[in-house]
Amino acid sequence: MYLLSGHITPTKIFTTWVCQRFTAGSNTRETGTMLRTTRNWLTAASIGLLVACGGGGGGDRAEGVEPGDGGGSIVVPPPVVPDPTPAPYVEAEELLATITSITLDGENRAIVEFQLTNGSGTAIVDLEIDNLRFVISKLQVSPLGNLTGTWQSYVNVVASPEVGTGTEPRLQATYERGENFVNNQDGTYQYTFDQSLTDIPADVLAQAETEGLDLSYDANLTHRVAMQFDGNPNTTANPFYDWVPANGATSAIFTMDIAATANCNNCHDPLGIHGGNRREIQYCVTCHNAGSTDPDSTNTVDMKVMIHKIHMGKNLPSVQEGGQYVIYGFRNSPHDYSELGYPQDIRNCVNCHAGPITGEGRDDLVLTAQGDNWSEYGSTAACGSCHENATGHMEANGDENCASCHSSGGAAGSIAQSHVNLVTEAGQMFASKIEGVSNTMPGEFPAVNVRISNPETGEDYDLLSDPVMAGMRVTLGWDTRDYTNTGAGGDNASTVSVGIPDNASANGDGSFTVTSPTAIPDGSEAPGIAASGSGAATVEGHPDMDVDGDGETESIPVTNVSMAFSINEADGAAVDRRTSVTIEQCNACHSSLVLHGGNRTDDIGTCVTCHNPRNTDARVREVAMDPPTDGKDEESIDFKTMVHGIHAPSMRENALEIVGFRGFSTHRYDEEHVHYPGDLSNCTSCHVDGGFTLPLADGVLGTSIDTGENRADPTDDTVVSPASAVCSSCHDDAVAQSHMTSNGGNFATTQAALDAGEVVEECSVCHKEGATAAVSDVHNPH
Repeated sequence: MYLLSGHITPTKIFTTWVCQRFTAGSNTRETGTMLRTTRNWLTAASIGLLVACGGGGGGDRAEGVEPGDGGGSIVVPPPVVPDPTPAPYVEAEELLATITSITLDGENRAIVEFQLTNGSGTAIVDLEIDNLRFVISKLQVSPLGNLTGTWQSYVNVVASPEVGTGTEPRLQATYERGENFVNNQDGTYQYTFDQSLTDIPADVLAQAETEGLDLSYDANLTHRVAMQFDGNPNTTANPFYDWVPANGATSAIFTMDIAATANCNNCHDPLGIHGGNRREIQYCVTCHNAGSTDPDSTNTVDMKVMIHKIHMGKNLPSVQEGGQYVIYGFRNSPHDYSELGYPQDIRNCVNCHAGPITGEGRDDLVLTAQGDNWSEYGSTAACGSCHENATGHMEANGDENCASCHSSGGAAGSIAQSHVNLVTEAGQMFASKIEGVSNTMPGEFPAVNVRISNPETGEDYDLLSDPVMAGMRVTLGWDTRDYTNTGAGGDNASTVSVGIPDNASANGDGSFTVTSPTAIPDGSEAPGIAASGSGAATVEGHPDMDVDGDGETESIPVTNVSMAFSINEADGAAVDRRTSVTIEQCNACHSSLVLHGGNRTDDIGTCVTCHNPRNTDARVREVAMDPPTDGKDEESIDFKTMVHGIHAPSMRENALEIVGFRGFSTHRYDEEHVHYPGDLSNCTSCHVDGGFTLPLADGVLGTSIDTGENRADPTDDTVVSPASAVCSSCHDDAVAQSHMTSNGGNFATTQAALDAGEVVEECSVCHKEGATAAVSDVHNPH
C-alpha cells in the first residue's frame, strides 16, 4: 500500500495563506478600524511573496536559514479590492486568510483578528462561525536544548475508549468554535476563545496530571493560534500565528518548523486530512502533539511518532511480528496502516524534513528552520517510532544521553550516517554512457560503444575483467514509434539482451564495443516482419559489491542509459520515442525508481522498451507459483496501461494482477496493498505537458490482451484500441467501457483493423484540447 493521504478534494484548489504580525497588546479596535478603512495595501503581484510566511517561525521557507532562527519580519496582508461586490464564501475558488493580531483579554482568553478575501482580493463578508475551527497551543521546551520542543494544546477533551484494545481514558487535543464571533461585514472578523489559558476544566487537568502533562500557562513561551475553514467545497486554508504573550514578540522567537508542507506534497498532492480541510503541517502539529492519544488503540497521535509509524507501515517490527498499527478516527473508524508500503527507502529522512545542512543542494525541497533536527537530536519518541525494538535501550539511557554515542565521532556514528543507504551510495560509483551505435540496418548485427566509469575518480571500468561488471548488459529494441521488438528472437516482446563481458571487445580508450548476436530483423526469418524506423540501445544491470564489509555482495542499482539509433530513417537521423513522463516526476514520490532486482534504475527510456504494447505476462503466468485470481490467461505489461493500473486501485473495479520474474511472484495491485497518496485526477503529477492529452501521438499502437497462437507474431494478437486501452486502465467499469465502445473504441480488435481505418476511435471529438470535456480540464485540477 502506498501512503494513505486521507480524503482529498479532487476539484481545482489554489489555497494560500499568509500571516501578519502586529505587536500583541495593540488596540484591537484601532486595528480593526485600520483594516476596514484601508483597502488596498499592496499590489496583487505581492501576494506570491507572502504565501509562505511561517507565522512567527521566520525563514522556514527560505534557503540557508539557520536552525532555531526565529527570524520573521512584519508582512502585510493581501489586498482588499476597493468598493467590491462581496464574494460569497461558498463560491470562492481560492481563500486568502490572514490572522492579523492576537491579544489576551482580562481572563487570558485569546482574541483573534483575521481577514478573508477570495483570490482576487475581494472581501468575503458572509463567513459564519460554523465555517470555522480554532486551536491554540504553547511550545514547550525539551531537555535536549533550545532548538527542540513540542506543542501542547490548551483545548482538550478527556476521551474514553469505545472500540479497540484501550481500557483507560486519555487526553485528546481538539478545536473549538464558540459563540464569541464578530463579523465586521467588510472581510475582517474577530473571534474570542471560550477556553481561558489559565482556567482549564478540572477533568482535563486531572487527566493531564495522570498522564504527566503540563497544561499550565507560561507567558514566556511561544504560543500558536491556527484556523481551519469548513463549508467551502473548493478551497481550504490553515493560517496560523505565533507570538510570545509576555512581550508580544512575533519575530526572532523560537518555533518548531521541522517539516514543510510543500515537501509532504511532493507525494500527497495535496496533503488533505480529516475531510480534506487540514492542509498545513503547522496546523497539524497543534493537535498532533505528545499530549494527545487515541484511547481506543492506546497509540499516541504525536506527529513525530504517528507519521513515522504510518510511513513504516508493514515494515514496523511490531507489524512484522504479527501485530497491527491502527489509529481510530471519526466515529470510531479504524485506520489500519499495517499493509502500507512506503514508495521509497524509509531511510530518506531528508525528503520529509530538510534544513540547510541536510537539504544542501536539494532544489526540490523546502528547507525549514529546524529541518536538520532529525540528524542531530535523538529521542525515544522520534527514533523509537521506527526502531520499536530499541525503545528499551533508549529509555534506559535517556534522551539527553543519545548524543554521547549517536553523533559524529561517537561509537554509533551520527544519526545522519546511520540513515545512509550504502547500496544507493555505492551506485554513485558507476556512470554508464553509450557513445554510439553502428551496424543498425536490417540484417546487421548492432555494435554498441559503451563506457562505464567511476565519476568519483574519473577512471573507466574494465568491462572484460572487472568482476563487478558481470551483471551489466546492453539491450536492443525497436521501433521508437511504439516498441514491439518483433523479430527479436524471444517468445515474448521483450528486448534483445546482451551480456557485456561475454560480448565486448576493448577499443583501447577505456570504452568497449558490445556486439549483439541477434541481427536487426530484415524479414527473412519468422515472423517475416522487418524492423524499420529507429531503435534504441540501453545499458542496464547491476554491479555486485560488498558495501558494508560483511563478506556478502549486494546488487548495486546503476542509473540506466538509452540511446536511439536509425534503422532505415530516410535522413539517417534517429527518432526518439515520445516523452510522456519524466523520471524526475516519478522520483518525486519514489526518490529512486529501482525495479527488477536493481537491474532497471531511473530511466523511463529503458522501461518502455520492454513494457510495450505487444508484451504480456503470458510466458510467466503459465508457471506462476501463486496463480492470479483474475481469470485471465495473460495481462498486458504495456507501460501506458500497467502504470495507470498500478496507481489506480482506488477507482478500478478489477484489481490489476501481474506475474513477475520466472513466475516466482504475483503482484496484486489492490486497495489493500496500494493507495496512491496524491490526487489521481491530476495527471500532471506524472505527465509532461501534452503527455496525457488527446489525440494520442501518431504511431501509438493498440495494446495486446491476447498474443494468439504465436507470441512472436503480432499479427494474430487481439488488441484494445489505444485511447480505450489507456483510459480503461483507470476507468475499467462496464459503464465507462460501454461509453468508449459507443464512441469507436474496441476491446477486441486487431492492429491491422486499426491501421486500415476499420476501427476509428472518436474520443477526441469531446476530449481533445479545447473541446467540451478536454482531458486536461478534467484531469488537471491544479
